[in-house]
Amino acid sequence: MIESRFAYAIMMVVATLVAAWFVSRHQRSLAISSGDRWAILASAFVGATFAAKLPFLLFGQWQYIGWTSWLGDGKTLLWGLAGGYAGVEISKSMLGIRTRTGDTFVVGVASAISLGRIGCLLFGCCYGSPTDLPWGIAFEMAEDGGTLLRHPTQIYESIFHAGFAVVASIGISRLWISGNWMPVYLLTYCCYRFGTEWIRPEPRLAAGFTFYQWSAIFIALAMSAILIHRRRGSVIV
Repeated sequence: MIESRFAYAIMMVVATLVAAWFVSRHQRSLAISSGDRWAILASAFVGATFAAKLPFLLFGQWQYIGWTSWLGDGKTLLWGLAGGYAGVEISKSMLGIRTRTGDTFVVGVASAISLGRIGCLLFGCCYGSPTDLPWGIAFEMAEDGGTLLRHPTQIYESIFHAGFAVVASIGISRLWISGNWMPVYLLTYCCYRFGTEWIRPEPRLAAGFTFYQWSAIFIALAMSAILIHRRRGSVIV
């Protein structure tokens, strides 16, 4: 367990460094001051961290939201991404910045999450439901103690985010949907997450959907609304 947790921590550090490198590289072209850039980055971090913990508060799992646990285990990626996006847009509104910044974040964020999910695989968390497929993996942290083979959902998700990072990198360089890559990323991830929740051992709520499927629906609707408004030229976010 100590070795797996150490491997997880190493992958998280690597993921953070990769994200920082990509973001700093892409943000050089932004016509905003360095102070505003740091304010936006800080807002993204605070928004993502708070939102990633919020579901545990909603479900009464107070042990996940103590002051010493904000950077520890117990985070929800889906809410974290939405919270980071919201943090950036709120800070830009307060600073009076109308420049779209999502394209400078998306490749770094997607690349970092792809690496982070490999860390989850090494640690043994975020596993899927039992499967008979030949690539199933036994996870000791699962309820069965590792007696059943399960979907390696960490690998599936790592591939998804890595693939999106490649597509976004190419698209940004060729000026495809310029300024819209972050909401498109969130919308696409919501669709992916909604589908893969069927192979995750999560409790079913209303209509047979999991909490994360319902979250994906609402976040996808919000991102769709933003993209529609942008297409109509109503807002710049």
